[in-house]
Amino acid sequence: METYDLSKLTAQDFKDHLGQMLNIEFANGEAVAANVEKITELETYSPLERGAFSVVLQTPGDQNPRQQGIYKLLHPQSGPLEVFLVPIARDKGGVKYEAVFS
Repeated sequence: METYDLSKLTAQDFKDHLGQMLNIEFANGEAVAANVEKITELETYSPLERGAFSVVLQTPGDQNPRQQGIYKLLHPQSGPLEVFLVPIARDKGGVKYEAVFS
């Protein structure tokens, strides 16, 4: 499997999928659908050409949050991306995870 260069990934790559479902593959190989809920362009220094941004993903259902860690995000254009996800909230809609690209 080819690894995608995360330094080339932009906020627009996710904005094109806002409100759509992507899959997160957790450590045990379980794939869970996640809604691309929010993309925020961050006002911070980044040594990369593209600016820093964050993506919030919402998994549906009554699930326990997974620990923060590196998981595979299956992106329709880029293919599998290994990203660091942090659980940031849990409510009746499911669990929210955030990935920050800086």
